[in-house]
Amino acid sequence: MMRQLISVFLIVIFWVFTPGLSIAQNNMDNFDNLSQEKVKELISIRYSITTINDLAKRDVLSETQATTETKYYLEKSQLIVGEKLTLEQIIQLTNNYIVTLESQRNIIQKIAGFVTFTNIILTAAAILLVFALTSLATLYLIPILELIPSWGYEIIIYLACFGAIVGGKFVNGIGEFIAFPGCLGLIGAISLSHYVHRNFFQKLVDEEKSNRDNLYNFIYIDSLILFIIWAIAGIFYQSSLLGFIAIIALETSLGFSIIVTPLRYMIGFTERDLIPRAISASLILLTIYVSAEIVNFEFPYIEVFSTGVLFIGSFVYFIGTLIVSSKLYQLGKFNINNYLWLQFLAIISGVAALYIGSVWQVLLLQRIGGTFFFLYLIEKYFEIPWEKKYAAWVTLGLAIILYLSALVAKQYPEYFFIVN
Repeated sequence: MMRQLISVFLIVIFWVFTPGLSIAQNNMDNFDNLSQEKVKELISIRYSITTINDLAKRDVLSETQATTETKYYLEKSQLIVGEKLTLEQIIQLTNNYIVTLESQRNIIQKIAGFVTFTNIILTAAAILLVFALTSLATLYLIPILELIPSWGYEIIIYLACFGAIVGGKFVNGIGEFIAFPGCLGLIGAISLSHYVHRNFFQKLVDEEKSNRDNLYNFIYIDSLILFIIWAIAGIFYQSSLLGFIAIIALETSLGFSIIVTPLRYMIGFTERDLIPRAISASLILLTIYVSAEIVNFEFPYIEVFSTGVLFIGSFVYFIGTLIVSSKLYQLGKFNINNYLWLQFLAIISGVAALYIGSVWQVLLLQRIGGTFFFLYLIEKYFEIPWEKKYAAWVTLGLAIILYLSALVAKQYPEYFFIVN
């Protein structure tokens, strides 16, 4: 009995929907049989009726005029297709043709633009050039390079780097972009010097310190050297780009580091004892440059460092403040007075960033202040001594905090980083 009812139900459904499908299919079949000229006429009718409706809505045409003109074009479409059509049916039929025509045209244009005689020749020439240069290097260049001592490569690399840094000045318009690779190349050059003169640097190692501490000491010194060179180059070119990387080198020499490993990014400081030093230096730089922003004062020559100070300096300052205001920073030697003082420092810093950023339009500081408060809230939430039996409630609370934070960030994106 149940099978019979289902069968009858399916037959009724099929019977009800079949006429509509048949009509649509017939329309499509009739449309496919039309010549290209008639198709274009049908598209023209569609646009004409759409224009009439638009004019009627704006009271340019009266309702009677619009009805008369629409009827005329619908009768014209009936002569083309052979049956009466509504505007919706005309739109449905012409849509398929317009989309197909445009997609075919775009594909043809792309193929025609790419597969040209000159492009084929250029591609073949590039491939042959790579093979030829590789073969010539294998035959002649590599044996010669093997004869050059390691210190020779060191000299060549330093000459190339400083040549790019100085030589960019003689190229108008793009000088800083020529000097920029030279500045970055010094990182590799210094690393090569450590390898070539490893016996010399081994004598400078403090035996009382661990290999890790000695390595960090070399990194601090190298970063300070890079800061001096890059800062001079930034002033020389009056380049904010070179000034930006100079501030990165300065903060690195103070102990700040970003380490990238597979599936991990680690942002922080190499040693806990260096955090106060980095925070203090960053705060001094921020105070100087933010004060200049407030009074609209531009430092002669050293204005190129303003972007780096406002971004990297504030980033290092607030990351350091987050770390020192955490309970984990005082793990093993917790002092309630120090802890409360650091909370006060963190909150005052965030409020100051939001206030100064919003009132004096220091937008970078404003965004960092908002993001800092979000991270501070999450940090304090995890510092609450939750018990395991409340794990589900803790997770629910975290989910609510994150959800509400996302809503606030969407509503006020000017106070957060990386919010669309």
